[in-house]
Amino acid sequence: MVNRELYALLAVQADDAAIREIEGKRDALTPRVSLLDATQRRAVEEVGRTEAALERELTRQQVLETRLANTRSLNGKAAAALEAAERLSEATAAAAQVELTRRALAEGESEALALTRRVADLRTALAAHREVLAQLNTDQGEARTGLAAQRAVIDAELAEARARRQLSASAVSADLLSKYERIAARRKADALIELRDFCCGACDTAIPLQRRPVMATGSVIEPCEGCGVLLYHRASA
Repeated sequence: MVNRELYALLAVQADDAAIREIEGKRDALTPRVSLLDATQRRAVEEVGRTEAALERELTRQQVLETRLANTRSLNGKAAAALEAAERLSEATAAAAQVELTRRALAEGESEALALTRRVADLRTALAAHREVLAQLNTDQGEARTGLAAQRAVIDAELAEARARRQLSASAVSADLLSKYERIAARRKADALIELRDFCCGACDTAIPLQRRPVMATGSVIEPCEGCGVLLYHRASA
């Protein structure tokens, strides 16, 4: 009975090794997808930053235009007051107001010109960033399609391997399978190890002399006293 389970458990272990290999192939795709995602994210963020900067400058432009309109109105009123002044004091006050609003207009118009240039530069930059993002999406499309196709093939292999493993595991008792799975999960490697000259094939710990005769029959599976793996001896035919 145990001998039959031994070969069934060896089949499970072989299936697990195959599953780990397939999972390794699947995991190897992750950095490639992550690189594509990171590159795209940077391009999207660049577009977002430029859009935000343009929005800020456009808001400033609107505020400045409103301020300039008010200043022009004040300048016009001051000029009209200067034109209509009949007394020296009125003319002096109106002239001072004309000069004040004239300087404010000159400064505002200079600021508006610089702001217009910044807005134009940002619009040009935004168009360039959007073009880069569009081209990146096009370039990445083929790569992502290829990676998705590879992932689909690997997933199909993995599903097949897991189904095969489930069939193999059905021939192993629940208690033995549970022990094996706990050890395999801890080691992330083979948990059922063949004896080599009555020493553990994993840690070289020798099994006690009194256990050797029964192990030599190939009819038992027992844990290693050193590392805890399950040990077996393949009896001679």
